[in-house]
Amino acid sequence: MNNEKQNKVINDLMENYNELVNQIFRFIYLKTSSKEIAEDLTQDCFLSTVKYLKDKEVRNIRAFLFRTARNKVIDYYRIRNRIIYSDELVLANEKISSRDDIAIKQDARMIIEKLNLLGEEDKEILMMRYIEDMNIKEIAEALGKNEVVVRVRIFRAMQKFKKIVNRK
Repeated sequence: MNNEKQNKVINDLMENYNELVNQIFRFIYLKTSSKEIAEDLTQDCFLSTVKYLKDKEVRNIRAFLFRTARNKVIDYYRIRNRIIYSDELVLANEKISSRDDIAIKQDARMIIEKLNLLGEEDKEILMMRYIEDMNIKEIAEALGKNEVVVRVRIFRAMQKFKKIVNRK
């Protein structure tokens, strides 16, 4: 990769680091349910990305980071041979200050509980789209899939999710 492109990608990473690190941490935490593991894997994800950027070109740093994070989680569970449990969404450092906050946190927990009833692929794609606010192109790049396939998978996963929510 030429130096100009490499510098642009690295600058993009540094400019957006705080936002990206929070998104990657949250993504990993939702898959591991452990703050310590999520912190370690997030750090590994960024270190691997920086090493990769020294020699290779990356078009979309955000999609690349999510793909790397996804692979780190897969490797983590492969090594430990564990089942994934995602019990709660971290609502980091927020204090409950009103009834609205309590209701929002209860709704978030309910959504995570319902998401956990989906298959891993469906849960992952909905998290990327609606929790991490990734666009179709970024999700496609992160998953190594075609954009049309991603749209269809999101639609189908959302249909399944709606059925689960309406089940009561």
